[in-house]
Amino acid sequence: MEHKQGAPLQPDTEPHVSLDEQRGLTRRQFLTYVLGGTGAFMGTLVAAPMIVSAFDPLHRSGSANFSRTTWKVSDFDDKLPKHVKFTEHIDDAWNSQDKPNDVYVIKYQNRLMIMSHVCTHLGCHVDGSEDNGQSVAPKYGNGQYWFRCPCHDSVYNIYGVPSDTSPAPEPLALYEYRIDSDGTVLVGGAVKRTKETWNQVPGPTIA
Repeated sequence: MEHKQGAPLQPDTEPHVSLDEQRGLTRRQFLTYVLGGTGAFMGTLVAAPMIVSAFDPLHRSGSANFSRTTWKVSDFDDKLPKHVKFTEHIDDAWNSQDKPNDVYVIKYQNRLMIMSHVCTHLGCHVDGSEDNGQSVAPKYGNGQYWFRCPCHDSVYNIYGVPSDTSPAPEPLALYEYRIDSDGTVLVGGAVKRTKETWNQVPGPTIA
């Protein structure tokens, strides 16, 4: 501030902050930023599994919940998959509801392969080899593959295993199942599989 000659000096009214105090403020700010960032990061870690579960097309209520269908074991054979529908019950920490679902079922080594319709590439709905709702011989990939994803041309054999050239990295997921005493099929949660574990069926043998 300019001082006019002869005028009395005015005291400096601004508070004086020592160098140590300035350093202290910097340290406090640093700790605030660190603690705030850590809290946000931990919150993200906690929320991430919930977000993934909510949007994962294969997320299911788990093996504790089985939905009763109208199918009998005798409705299926080991020649071709059969496209069937059922009402799936979902009951978990976030919701409880019944919703329509559809799957493809084939017998394999005295068990049922209940295959998801969800392509393992980007989650699209695969198509089976059908004419007027009836299963027919494989008609994709020169008659070698029974399933095809219309979005990116992934093809799968009758057991839901993709071709080596398909963008789909894994076989179609299999649903857990139980067989009631009257032969009715109950469907549980979906289980992902790999090309090495494609033949591991999550269910009991059938009579």
